[in-house]
Amino acid sequence: MESQANLSNTSTIPSEDHSSVLNMAYSSKSSAWMSSWELSKAREEPIAVIGVKDLQLQVVAGADGWTGDWDETTCPQQPALVSVSVSLRRPFKKASEDDDIAGDTIHYGLIKLAIIDGVRAYHARGITPDFASELSMKSICIFIASVLNRRSIAVGRNVNWSSIRIMLPKSSLRGAGASLTAQMIYKEPSLKEQEAGALHSLGLIGESCTLRLHDLTVPTIIGLLPKERTMKQNVVANIEIDRWIGQGDLHWDMQQIVVKTIEESSFKTLEALAEHISKNIIRHSLIPTMMKQAFTKDKWDELTDDYIDVPWEETHVPKLCPIVKIKLEKPSIYIDTTPGVEMSMDIRPLCDSPYFYLWEGYKRLRLCPRPLIGTLTDWIAQEHPEKSKDGTSSNLVGINRKLDGFKPDLAKTPENAKEITAQPGEHPENPKDGESPRLDLNQKLDGSQTDTSKYNDMAEETDVLPKEHPETLKDGESSILRDFDRKLKTLQKNIAQLRKTTQEIMAAPKELDDRESSMLVEIGQKLDAFKKEFADAQKVMQEFVVR
Repeated sequence: MESQANLSNTSTIPSEDHSSVLNMAYSSKSSAWMSSWELSKAREEPIAVIGVKDLQLQVVAGADGWTGDWDETTCPQQPALVSVSVSLRRPFKKASEDDDIAGDTIHYGLIKLAIIDGVRAYHARGITPDFASELSMKSICIFIASVLNRRSIAVGRNVNWSSIRIMLPKSSLRGAGASLTAQMIYKEPSLKEQEAGALHSLGLIGESCTLRLHDLTVPTIIGLLPKERTMKQNVVANIEIDRWIGQGDLHWDMQQIVVKTIEESSFKTLEALAEHISKNIIRHSLIPTMMKQAFTKDKWDELTDDYIDVPWEETHVPKLCPIVKIKLEKPSIYIDTTPGVEMSMDIRPLCDSPYFYLWEGYKRLRLCPRPLIGTLTDWIAQEHPEKSKDGTSSNLVGINRKLDGFKPDLAKTPENAKEITAQPGEHPENPKDGESPRLDLNQKLDGSQTDTSKYNDMAEETDVLPKEHPETLKDGESSILRDFDRKLKTLQKNIAQLRKTTQEIMAAPKELDDRESSMLVEIGQKLDAFKKEFADAQKVMQEFVVR
């Protein structure tokens, strides 16, 4: 299902100039299209605010958490929480003095009715193949804004700021949902405009629109501490797409990218993870979407494939580019606080931008399938094989899989060594008399959840030693185990260095040279050698178990 509206077809969008956030972004009044930060600085300080919060309605607004793939006949209904606030231009002094609804205030019941009527008008348009791609939070905002203006609730004569927020709490299975917030600021009509009968004109002078993904919670390997490299912990991600112009339910695609990016990563810092998430959202969600939006305005076939030579300032792309903001938190690492980082990326294609290189191959970028089967890493490697040299991209995927498959053994083997050398009275499971605490090492390394290989000392025709005379290992055996433990720590350090090397190579926005390609081949050979060393060590340790 295409999640992006056909912007050339405006027949389904209300024709009033106040109702379309989209029209403002395409107009020559670029100063009126703002980020939420710019709008907050431009608006007047609120004197009195009237609002309705979280009005619960059922809407047809694209995908919910379960149905990413839908068409106009299967689009599900889902709950929506709608909030509208308006900031009055003057205090409601007469209403407070008379203790009655007066002309200097707006009754919140009128705002509630406007929301209901706007959503009803939105659904009354009917679901057609052309309209299906406009089943979105943005379209709902447009219809509600239209009703608010026609009823003189959100016009410059009465208010200086308004906000419409649509929240879809069931649009996500991993978080609190997705929301879209449209804010507008207004000017008061001048005396000349009032004399000309412009009291009911909108007076819109600024506008912003922000798409948000709330509290996506995904387990992953993240952190610098040794314990953080062996166990997954939850990362909570809040994603904000400011200056948002897109239609449709693209929030579903972005959520899929965020979840898979976090799941497949193993960064040491939240800073590195945040930038990696941003880049994947931009290249595999936002840029393909903007290309569709601008296609009707710009003749892309006439533009060069090299993004550096494209005259971006002559296209509509800079007006469409949003700002990507990400906040990541690790709630599990500390008991008394929650650490986190935030970052912002303005992706307008400017030569002096540190993120200009993300536009490389802009004509070939496309949205991920819905749903994406397999890993995002594999899909990106298949979509852009030209980024690799002699199959290096697929080699990178294979090497990372080897590293990920190696981590469980690395995490478990020190514990296995401790269990083998532990005395019967010290074993955490406190085995019964007649049973040895020793376990089958192959079973432990294979990740078995149950121990089916306890050795019965009586069956082996050996005497059970009393607890006051614990069984001990010979000096030579202890020495071998200590050597193995040192070797294990060395392997852990080597693998960490190899992962860092592969990540550095993958992060470089350029083709791999011969030296880097040979490095990857060498890394694969070293990993194979590490596996052989582990197998040899397993045999040595198993000899202790079977004695």
